[in-house]
Amino acid sequence: MDEAVIIEEIKNGNNNQLAMIYREYRSEFIAWITTNYSCSRDEARDVYQVSILTLHENILNNKLQQFQSSIKTYLFAIGKNKFLEFKKSDAHISRDTDIATIDLEEVSSWDYEEKELKLQATEKSLKKLGDPCKSLLELYYFHGMSMDKIARRLSYKNRATAKNLKCKCLVRLRKIFTEELEKVKLDNNG
Repeated sequence: MDEAVIIEEIKNGNNNQLAMIYREYRSEFIAWITTNYSCSRDEARDVYQVSILTLHENILNNKLQQFQSSIKTYLFAIGKNKFLEFKKSDAHISRDTDIATIDLEEVSSWDYEEKELKLQATEKSLKKLGDPCKSLLELYYFHGMSMDKIARRLSYKNRATAKNLKCKCLVRLRKIFTEELEKVKLDNNG
């Protein structure tokens, strides 16, 4: 089917087209990103889900009216960018940093202040995020729990439901974090 027709179908609410895209490229995407970006299969699946959601949002919001390349190329580009965003964000959110491994001579006072501001913003963001997102993300990132265990523990229908919610929670957390970081910076400068 012509890609312009697929875009129109999705705009008109035909989720079958989106599901077809999802199924068609999922395995290839996961293999590609795990090989080229050294991520786990779970991370690859999460990135793929967010990439599909982003593709869908871009179509619905008229950010994407026609493809300059193929759907596959566009989707994989979104995936690459989302993966790099996740990795960058994980570095900001991680509480597992071992202070002893940081060479203090290399860390300027500005770096320290910036990290402190980000830590404050992270703590405020997690509090503001609330449940069930806060619990789900803590179980996954801080306790290393699998999606299957999280689904059982939080009484979700299945692993896919838990993963879908995790993706939505991450998007929400990033938005809150950005807002909180700006507030913290303003409070400390003013």
